[in-house]
Amino acid sequence: MMEYQMDEQNEKMLQWEGRILKQDGICYLGYTNSALTVQVMGSRLEMYLLTGENEEVNQPGLRIYVDGVKASEIVLKEREGWYTICDLDTKSIHEVCMVKITEAAMSYVGLKEIRVTDGELYPINQEDDRVKVEFIGDSITCGYGVHGKPESEYTIREEDGECCYASFMAKEMNWNAHWISASGYGMYVEYTGDPENNVPKLYPYVNWFVNPDVKQDMKEFEPKYIFVNLGTNDSGHLDKTEIREGFLKAYEEFLKLLRTCHPESVIVCVLGTLCEEVFPYVEQVVDTVKQQGMKNVYAFELPYHNVELDGMASMHPSETTHKKDAERILAFMRGEGIL
Repeated sequence: MMEYQMDEQNEKMLQWEGRILKQDGICYLGYTNSALTVQVMGSRLEMYLLTGENEEVNQPGLRIYVDGVKASEIVLKEREGWYTICDLDTKSIHEVCMVKITEAAMSYVGLKEIRVTDGELYPINQEDDRVKVEFIGDSITCGYGVHGKPESEYTIREEDGECCYASFMAKEMNWNAHWISASGYGMYVEYTGDPENNVPKLYPYVNWFVNPDVKQDMKEFEPKYIFVNLGTNDSGHLDKTEIREGFLKAYEEFLKLLRTCHPESVIVCVLGTLCEEVFPYVEQVVDTVKQQGMKNVYAFELPYHNVELDGMASMHPSETTHKKDAERILAFMRGEGIL
């Protein structure tokens, strides 16, 4: 049996996707669809995984792929311990991918050690020439409740990052995508009106929910496209003048932050699936920064979801709506000549 601690040498054998916080011998998968891929030959692959307080409704979920085929799903029901990732035949080297399909705001998955029975890990090619993109958003971008009944109460078991519009876009275009998204968070205030929980606060950090002191090195991942889907949680409070003014200012400052971090990125601001009458404010901000000289920034309004035609999931867009929104955004980009 071979065991691999998460030290610098062993990390070089692995391929990571998403913002991965690495500290104290643990690698943390936090944000939606963050992933780990390994090359392995052996009869069994196990990983020592850990998570946070681990209330049942927030236990993180992982989806396992073996040689590109979905093999299983794992729920971290314990705070820490060994989990069997998959059993394998020993005749060849297999590629095993573990995707965190739940979001960072509710839970994380820390990898401390890998164990291979009757075999070993093999170095994997870490070069990735796919187009890089970032999806920045709230519960919609997290795939919140997508497997739930129309008015299902919250449980992270019904969340699935691989069934959100962003994932459908990334798969269709074969993009290397990073998520920075959190349910309930807004551009300026969260769904309750509290300004403490907003996504711009999260953006500069690798994983603010695990360690709010470790900044993201923006040069490590230069996206060609950045998608901003924020404002839904702010929408219920924009009738208040001070919040509306705060929203406009926060949105403008965030676009300027994105441009500072990524001077060449195309920024696409979208909104509309779960809120109406807010998109004009997004357009206003985009027009303002354009007049100030910012280039390659766009605004696109998505239609409010058609519950009668496409259904609803946990008061959120259904998988059908997510697929339609993915195609709508891509069609807009093609029409603008930016795709």
